[in-house]
Amino acid sequence: MDFFVQYIIPYILAYKYLAIFTVSFFAAFIVPIPSGSLLMATAGFASVGYFNFKLIIIISILGNIIGDNLSYWWARIYGKKIFSYIGFRKIIRSRTFSSIEHKFRQHPGAIVFLSRFEVLSTLSVNILAGIGKVPYRKYLMYESIGSISQVLFYGSIGYIFGYNWQSANNIISRILLLILFVLIFLIFKYKKSIVKYLKSK
Repeated sequence: MDFFVQYIIPYILAYKYLAIFTVSFFAAFIVPIPSGSLLMATAGFASVGYFNFKLIIIISILGNIIGDNLSYWWARIYGKKIFSYIGFRKIIRSRTFSSIEHKFRQHPGAIVFLSRFEVLSTLSVNILAGIGKVPYRKYLMYESIGSISQVLFYGSIGYIFGYNWQSANNIISRILLLILFVLIFLIFKYKKSIVKYLKSK
């Protein structure tokens, strides 16, 4: 991910707000670009006057929301067909997947909101929400709140730390990685109980 950050920053510095919107949009839509790290870097430059901080926040929020919504609708319209075509037909038609869809459709809030803070989880949840036909109003509400919170969180940290944004980024990355490992561990440890619970509903 650091490679992407170092590679993309020069384009952001050169093309400014157009590049900020493009990165935010594609990171939310389909490309796993570390938008949080790039937003911190951009906000760091804003702290010394190179960018307008308020404009960064507005453009990043718009890029995130538009990208997320296109990802959701793409998955909702074409998702099952495409995943069936590339070999995931059995998984998509399984009882366990149907149970997950049902649960997610009923209670998408926390998952959609929290997934905005990590790019891979954002893309995965957008696709799952679309395939599972999560009610659009619910999805839009939690996605919008999550996107605004995510942009304000990373943007504020970058602005406060200024040129030291990389130190803050490293700490946040380690915390998110630790949380991810803990979640994976818990899922594997309680896999049977989770599957049993899903099938019972």
